[in-house]
Amino acid sequence: MKRRELLAVVLPVNILLMIFLSNISYGRTLCDIAKTDYRVGKITASSPCLEIGVHDIGKLGLTITNRGTFGTGFVAVPGQTVIDPFTGLEAPSATYPNPGKGSYLFGGAFWIGAVVGRDTLVSVGADGWENPTIEEMFSEICPYGAIQRRSIIKGDIDAISEQDLIAVYTDTLTNPSFLRIDPTDNRPHKPLNIEVTQRSFAWSYAYAEDFILFDYSIKNIGEKKLNIVYMGLYVDGDVGTTEYITDDATDDICGFRRAISSPQDPTGRCGFIDTVNLAWIADNDGKTDADKDKPCSKETFKLPAVTATRVVRTPNADTLKYSFNWWVSNGTNVNLDFGPRMQNSVEDPFRDFGGFLGTPSGDKNKYYIMRHEEFDYDQIYSAKDYSNNGWFSPNPMLAGNIADGFDTRYLLSFGPFNMKSGEVLPISFAYVAGDSFHRNCTD
Repeated sequence: MKRRELLAVVLPVNILLMIFLSNISYGRTLCDIAKTDYRVGKITASSPCLEIGVHDIGKLGLTITNRGTFGTGFVAVPGQTVIDPFTGLEAPSATYPNPGKGSYLFGGAFWIGAVVGRDTLVSVGADGWENPTIEEMFSEICPYGAIQRRSIIKGDIDAISEQDLIAVYTDTLTNPSFLRIDPTDNRPHKPLNIEVTQRSFAWSYAYAEDFILFDYSIKNIGEKKLNIVYMGLYVDGDVGTTEYITDDATDDICGFRRAISSPQDPTGRCGFIDTVNLAWIADNDGKTDADKDKPCSKETFKLPAVTATRVVRTPNADTLKYSFNWWVSNGTNVNLDFGPRMQNSVEDPFRDFGGFLGTPSGDKNKYYIMRHEEFDYDQIYSAKDYSNNGWFSPNPMLAGNIADGFDTRYLLSFGPFNMKSGEVLPISFAYVAGDSFHRNCTD
């Protein structure tokens, strides 16, 4: 990614964050539900609320849910279109520029894991590869679990942006009608007992129209301390168009950008570096699968943009540890399942994912990948042999196909934290988009 494209999405996030942190508060709900009626805590409802909200005021159109996911992929019913209940139009999973036909997200999800007593537990909005996917976060019954909406345009009290969406959900539901047995752990969901208040914000201003800010307040509502807590943002791009051409999901590329030259040192000669920590995903060449063999034109070069996630606020920021992992999943053939993994060593023993080299199924494997503090090389280098640097090499029959684009997903993780009973952790991240990642469709 070119330096100026990174600056175009990173600097506005930093500016808005300073404004955001000075103004955020806990305000009244849209419908002024009385506190005595607003039931929070352990959800045991027989019919938890499922709602979506749509950010469509800026150039990035994004759907959020009240179940720990964003994008439409984890709420869509096969063969049916997800509809924005406020406009009656199709809800954008992550459309850029919006309105438009470039779709840059299947689905994203929040993950959180911790050691509780002798148990290692992880709760996910969705894990993205099981069929059906594992989902472990739910809101209360409607209207108590409904998404709240505020806007500074309408003069709503305590609104932060032109489009605030607020959802509250927990991981405490254990009703087997809504949860499945984890096929790896072979046990029902075991809650961490956390409650998440998720606020997302969007603006139409020219300097802020390319990103959505998320602010999470994560509360330990259980009686036990949560030890060595790690959190993750899981993203499956499936970059394509809103026409949903299936093969478009099979040629994504992703990577991680740690730093760029500072704007005060544009030539890089002085060594001034800005840390950006952006996990990104894009199409491999900016063209849909149907247009691969067609001549370059405005009509065929439909997917030149890129989307990324960036953590922008956490407690203990100075001691925070990050991990970036990507993988391609294959639930039936372990030889076709791959993610960069370090070889076994005395200092860092290899953890077997049940024969699968990439997909971290089960609570213990999910927790391991969040905690392991590993930074995977960018996907386009998969065909290079990094074994001398301690990495496993992919199946040589698969390596080239992975390097030039595949059905890839990534996880950006961070931690550790400790959470006493009743403690609340504030976490903020940005989901950003940038144009002209691809400059020429013949590249």
